[in-house]
Amino acid sequence: MKHYLLDGEWVYREENYRRAFELVDGYIDAFMDGLRSGRSVKAEEIDVKRVLLLGMGGSGIVCDIAAEILSSRGIAAQVSKEYTAPLGEWDLIIAISYSGNTSETLNSLLRFLDQDSRLVAVTSDGRLARLGEKFGFKVVRVRGGIPPRYAFPDMLGAILGYLENLDLELARINLDEIREFQEGLKRDKGVDENPAKEAAIRISKSHPIIYVYREVRLPGYRLKCELNENAKLLCHYAEIPEALHNDIEAIPRDGLIIVPRSFREPYEISKTIEALSRLLGESRVLELRARSKSYFEEIIELFMLSDYISLYTSVLRGVNPLILHRIERLKDINAAYHEIKRRLDEKLG
Repeated sequence: MKHYLLDGEWVYREENYRRAFELVDGYIDAFMDGLRSGRSVKAEEIDVKRVLLLGMGGSGIVCDIAAEILSSRGIAAQVSKEYTAPLGEWDLIIAISYSGNTSETLNSLLRFLDQDSRLVAVTSDGRLARLGEKFGFKVVRVRGGIPPRYAFPDMLGAILGYLENLDLELARINLDEIREFQEGLKRDKGVDENPAKEAAIRISKSHPIIYVYREVRLPGYRLKCELNENAKLLCHYAEIPEALHNDIEAIPRDGLIIVPRSFREPYEISKTIEALSRLLGESRVLELRARSKSYFEEIIELFMLSDYISLYTSVLRGVNPLILHRIERLKDINAAYHEIKRRLDEKLG
């Protein structure tokens, strides 16, 4: 497909693409709105040492980031992405679901409804918000009416804002630096000066294989999910160095290794990636980098880069980045989902 599709303004006037890019262009404002929402909900005065986070999909990745931050402050944090959450002596239980109707998250929450002082929910609406109203636990609300995966910055800001109320304040965020990075990813930047467009062109011609390591595991997984949902593109995902002891043997001829990189990258990982590039050839390895040398700014920039890459790839593939077909259909025909919703509605009266 011709590269001009990424630079020709006409393609972005198509409603689905226009709306998708508008949502991603508003990334920082959405994050700040979420942050304000989280800060506005007063937290209980409890000694937090063990935290359980419940969430699926994009909300699950928000849980993962929150868990990393909590762990860095000496708090034991566990993320559950199951139908049934693990029992334990949790000081705080956080349920995150943009729609408020995620069956796995709600089913896990049911066993904790008698612990209202320890519960907090982040959602736009749905059964989760109604459970909060009925059972008296905290609810941090974010804007509604958009596809859940596009609400990622809202949800992330909301949970981080709430955690600040627990005296877990983040380091100062340099928004100007993040905005400057984002400007280089927008539609008005040509392919030669836009790393997201350049990456999308290479990805759209290949079998994408995302290799991550601990410091970039979450933005790498976000890219995998966004390529799946926005660009309708199946891609492989694995962690190094483990992946280099097995699936490297099965990389197809059109395989493109995509590696997010971090300024916190261990020496051994750097040398391993260099060796991989020599083995396969530099043309078969795509590196994704942020500009910031600060932990939180780097994470935000890599997530933002992943979202833009997925949208440009959807343009090249000619698919709708707003609509999901099989995911919603599977929910409709999954008897387990309907049974969970029945139990929830009984709880709600």
